[in-house]
Amino acid sequence: MDWFIAAPFIRSPADRWLADFVPAPNGSFHAVPANYTHDRSRRATGLAGWADYFRHGSLAWRSARDNLRPSGILTCFPQLPLVVGLHKRFSKRQIPLVAWTFNLGALPGGARRRLAMAGLSAVDRFIVHSRAEISACSEWLDLPPSRFEFIPLQRGMREVTVSEDRDRPFVLAMGSAHRDYRLLFAVLGELGYPTVVVAGPHAVTGLKVPSNVDVRSGLSIDQCHELVQSARLNVIPVANQTTASGQVTLLDAMMYARPTVITSCPASVDYVKHGHDAWLVRAGDHHDMKMSIQRLWDDAPLRIATGSAARRSVVEQFSDEAVGRALGRVLREVESS
Repeated sequence: MDWFIAAPFIRSPADRWLADFVPAPNGSFHAVPANYTHDRSRRATGLAGWADYFRHGSLAWRSARDNLRPSGILTCFPQLPLVVGLHKRFSKRQIPLVAWTFNLGALPGGARRRLAMAGLSAVDRFIVHSRAEISACSEWLDLPPSRFEFIPLQRGMREVTVSEDRDRPFVLAMGSAHRDYRLLFAVLGELGYPTVVVAGPHAVTGLKVPSNVDVRSGLSIDQCHELVQSARLNVIPVANQTTASGQVTLLDAMMYARPTVITSCPASVDYVKHGHDAWLVRAGDHHDMKMSIQRLWDDAPLRIATGSAARRSVVEQFSDEAVGRALGRVLREVESS
């Protein structure tokens, strides 16, 4: 079977994503490039964004529908499988559809839920990146949990290119989706450690920013990766206990062998072991977060040990190679069902 891959981060027909890491494929993979930019910092998808997703999803559908060989569609992020699923339902064509990275920041009700149920009921397999999302999403969509599977989010491995800035040490907090910056700012205001926060403006609107915290936005991926590496430690305060938020930030820090403090939540409990490759703190617990940041800030050998274990975890469990094998298995199961 041929598989057509549609994802907002695929910008060229030559982009292979995980295809090169799938062992012994029976068919072939075809990229369906996006001609728009997926903005992860925005709070919600607007009309212009949905227009982009509709065009992209429709192109993926036509590509698979018109292909001369048996074909399936593999998407990333929730918007594209919704569009493809609506095409599939209205056409009644049984083209297999796999929704990878099915990560929802929230589970809305009303008309949005009804629309989601209409389109996403046509998905053959949902891949979520936390175990908690299996029950949450299956209940929200009124679909059997057997259609959902947890496979960890993967990151393409990169080498460490920037050393920790020991002359001007700082804490780094990065990300906009469901972050508890109110709690973090209160903690940092007491600790006084120099801190850089990289987030969309909406993530910190209305909050009092301590004088030792520098809030930035609009940075490039390369600038963000440089900050991750040069920070003394990374902190990810998550305010979401229903779905997963923060895995990309967590895995980037781990990949670069940096120690991380992260809220215990669906985005973290399936990825790290507390005190080994990261430090988990209780949701909303000011004292727990403060003590964990302070301990890592003061203990250089502990930071090195935690960061080294974090990078090993990424190589062994969350690399393209590891997750590519899981992708191959999923596609074979869907093809044969």
